Amino acid sequence: ISSALNGRYVRYAITQTDTGVAFDRVTFQLEDVLVDRSLTCATVKEMWPQGPTKLRVQAGTEIDLTTSGSMLVAGKTRSGKTTGIIALLLQVLLCGRDEFGSEVIIVDPKQAELSRLPQVVTLDEDGEARGILQALKQFASAIVTRQHILNDLSEQTGDAVKWWDAGMHPSFLFLDEYVALRSIFPAKSTKDDPDYCLAAFDGLLRRIVTMGASAGCFVIISIAEASVQEGGLPAMLRSAMSTKVLFRPTLPEGRLMWDSDKLADFSAGRVYGPGDAWFSSTDGLHDNVSYVHFPRMDFPVYRALGQLLAEYYSDGPATTTPPAAE
Repeated sequence: ISSALNGRYVRYAITQTDTGVAFDRVTFQLEDVLVDRSLTCATVKEMWPQGPTKLRVQAGTEIDLTTSGSMLVAGKTRSGKTTGIIALLLQVLLCGRDEFGSEVIIVDPKQAELSRLPQVVTLDEDGEARGILQALKQFASAIVTRQHILNDLSEQTGDAVKWWDAGMHPSFLFLDEYVALRSIFPAKSTKDDPDYCLAAFDGLLRRIVTMGASAGCFVIISIAEASVQEGGLPAMLRSAMSTKVLFRPTLPEGRLMWDSDKLADFSAGRVYGPGDAWFSSTDGLHDNVSYVHFPRMDFPVYRALGQLLAEYYSDGPATTTPPAAE
């Protein structure tokens, strides 16, 4: 169909097909494939989202945290993966902290650029990850506290109160280089430290991913290779991540993150650059895999992230609207 389009539709192509459950129909999605929907921001304030529950990916594409959950992000070195994740975290930080103990915890086991920023958790001086495990415990504890608040509000109103209706902002736990992080934990605990082992880490993360969304708490797991089945990401966690992003994608990698039928419309010959990604989110709008380009940020990204982290954890009040709109 795409090759037959010409004249006023020469810029258009079929980007997705959807076959009816009863195989009685096929819906073709037609898009202008030459239009640039990416966002270019000259300052960090231009990153401001419409609200704390919606994170912008590109024009017309948002991650709606009221209907989606934790995120699995894959991409090799220099694919734009970490920068893309930072673009999401900047939007969370810009909205400020709520009065219910919202958190933005970044874990960098590589002790690289991220580890030099304020409030970032990295390895202990002895190379162990006890501090990281403690950060996960803190995040899991905050989920329980926030859920209790929501339960109390629900009892008072006689109806279920969602976290965004209660005025909560989302909490995020970003685990950079998950596979490398997981390899640091010992396989078995010791008598001196029975809680420090791989099983404790896996158990905490499993509880956070499966229980956190109802309290507005989400995890971003970053992996360098999309071969998640061999890379140490348990199958249960892989299926529980409702938002999936693959930077500079290839079909072999894509098939490890999505069912092959969801990638039927993607060409194996297309060359992707940094920031280009395949994206899906089980929010009712982006369930099918689509091509996106994460925001281009023409400002010192790490400096902006460090400043916003410091401001986020300061004693100042949370900001929910851009300064221009106040």
